[in-house]
Amino acid sequence: MMSILIFPVAPFQIHPAVRLSTSVMEAVGNIWPRELSAERKAYLAQSRIPDVLACNVILLVFATGGLLVRLFVRLRYLTGISIDDVICMTSWVFTFILCFTAMLMTKYGFGKHIGTVSTYSDRAMFLKLDFVVMLAYVLALGTIKMSFCLLYLHIFPGRKFRIGCWLLLAMIVAHTIAETLVVLFQCTPVYKAWDATGLVEGTCVDMNIFYYANFAIKLASDLALFTMPIPKVLQLRMSMGKRVGLAVMFGLGLLVCMTSIIRISYLNTFKVDHTWSMVNAMNWSCVEVAVAIFIACIPSFNTLVTHRFPQLQRSLGLRSNKGDAPRSSKAYGSSSRRVYNSLSIEPPNSLELKPIVGESHVDVEASHNKPQEGIIHAGIQVTTAVSVNNKVV
Repeated sequence: MMSILIFPVAPFQIHPAVRLSTSVMEAVGNIWPRELSAERKAYLAQSRIPDVLACNVILLVFATGGLLVRLFVRLRYLTGISIDDVICMTSWVFTFILCFTAMLMTKYGFGKHIGTVSTYSDRAMFLKLDFVVMLAYVLALGTIKMSFCLLYLHIFPGRKFRIGCWLLLAMIVAHTIAETLVVLFQCTPVYKAWDATGLVEGTCVDMNIFYYANFAIKLASDLALFTMPIPKVLQLRMSMGKRVGLAVMFGLGLLVCMTSIIRISYLNTFKVDHTWSMVNAMNWSCVEVAVAIFIACIPSFNTLVTHRFPQLQRSLGLRSNKGDAPRSSKAYGSSSRRVYNSLSIEPPNSLELKPIVGESHVDVEASHNKPQEGIIHAGIQVTTAVSVNNKVV
């Protein structure tokens, strides 16, 4: 998730010494009119279009499937759609634009060698679509990280934690806005960014330094985003297995950091043959945002299995011995309302107060020093042990 997909300025510019006038280029009509050798023809015949199409179709299926499960669980079993769900859906929209545009770019040379792009109009269209991809990537990545922050604010207590979360959210919003502005105004005039001829006068920003500075900032913020819940989870009073499971659940976001590191390693391989050499970076950019969306939706699968496939839950040993299964009874602290992300603060076992003959005094004490169930999105309850002292007078 770390740095945006921006390519060197005007990658298809022609050196002034060999520029042709517009009328001459139109008359020639083909960028490579010379006779090609057999080796050159075999080289130009190479294609990575199937890789691009397969990668993006698979990513869209996974991201869409995860989002649909999340929305179904929220609407059917939990409190309904919340702000973090809306932001997640927004990220999915930008991800769809990113992946669909990447596939559309194959029509204009993406996935093949630049020598096969026969007209400047196709090259210009390729650059225009690449401009759309840059914007979609930045916005998809920024919005899904905002969704994570909003989720943390809903489910994790603690004044210091919440202040840190708000600060991180503010930084992510500011950084996303800044990246968007850099992409939009990387060239002056703006349309020089998709100039394939080099005839448009103007200037463009040298993005090489920005790539790595931006990556360093994003890596730091992402590590903070995906590790900050883990200490909270490890402090919960529960079995070691459950704590490890929850820590792994929240720590899956570190996979996004790994995809970002892999993706940044391909950004320095761009050469004149951009339509071919940028395939790896583009694919990993799509992987980065799609994986982030899917990870944000994974906890909803727990609730889906709990409510729709309880036999599967028991066979996998996912059900807790106590306190995890849904129940309905008239008990102290119980409630029939649906809770946000299936999260509630209640006793681990329904506690029935039986009538006692005679005058009695009941002391109910909630203690945070007793065992607690863990916090997790969409399916695990937060419970606090309750002790009852019943004295008959």
